[in-house]
Amino acid sequence: MVNKISANMTIEEASEFWDTHSIADYSSHVMQFEYKPEEQITFVAIANNLLNQLQKQAKRQGASVETLVNLWVQEKLMTQV
Repeated sequence: MVNKISANMTIEEASEFWDTHSIADYSSHVMQFEYKPEEQITFVAIANNLLNQLQKQAKRQGASVETLVNLWVQEKLMTQV
C-alpha cells in the first residue's frame, strides 16, 4: 500500500489508479478533484437493438460506445457539408 496518493492526479490518472487499487486500502485518504467538462454533453436516446449492435462494434474496435457514436456522427456531418 502507498502511504500517500498524489493530489495532482487528473481525472484520467485517478480513474486508472482506482482501476488497479482497492479503496479499502486507502480508507483514510480523501480524493478531491475538479471536473470541468470542456463542452456541454447531451444525451440522446438509442433503441435497444441499435445499442446492442453499437456495443458489439465498439468492443471489436476497442472503443467506448460514446466515442464510436461521436466519431460516426462527426463523419456523417462532415460528408453533408
